Amino acid sequence: MLEEHEWKQMEPLLTEQTQVIKEYRTRTGRNLKQAMEEAFKPATEKYFELTGFMETNHNAIHHHRLSAFGPECKKCGQLLRTPKASYCANCGCIR
Repeated sequence: MLEEHEWKQMEPLLTEQTQVIKEYRTRTGRNLKQAMEEAFKPATEKYFELTGFMETNHNAIHHHRLSAFGPECKKCGQLLRTPKASYCANCGCIR
């Protein structure tokens, strides 16, 4: 999970890639899949630098933002699915 100061480093690498992809495809003639892999390489490399885990799916990184989840469940310790969750989806404990 990425804390907010880490997310601030990741977010631009994930959200500002449309133009990079277009330019790469124009320059190289590669297909969209190849262009996306190349464009998001900085994001996956930064994620590895921050976490030590080599995530190969750049879309999955969007789901690793700690502030998108709630606190740990008092009963089972799992993170609640959202900050406003009223119960734990894992064990059913009421918040």
